[in-house]
Amino acid sequence: MAAKADTFSVRLPDDLKAEVTRIAEATQRSRAFVIKEAVAAYVEDHRAYKAAIQEAIVEADKGVFISGEKVMAWLEELRTNPDAPDPEPDIFPETDTRS
Repeated sequence: MAAKADTFSVRLPDDLKAEVTRIAEATQRSRAFVIKEAVAAYVEDHRAYKAAIQEAIVEADKGVFISGEKVMAWLEELRTNPDAPDPEPDIFPETDTRS
């Protein structure tokens, strides 16, 4: 069963509208289809972006990081060795040694 779809207007600059029209003609689709697909792709990209941020926050909360010095050394190594392995974390949360 198809999801309910509402219709609404979108104002586009002339050059963007012309490009959408060219894509629609080239793919033998309607402009509405092209715009719907573009909006769906944007929404999915945004959802993935938000998920990546949330994942990064969870990782950061663990307190394990790669120092700036180590990252800079790695970037320098990449100039001569594009296959250089990713740097390993060298900053870890302090542990309570009182026991």
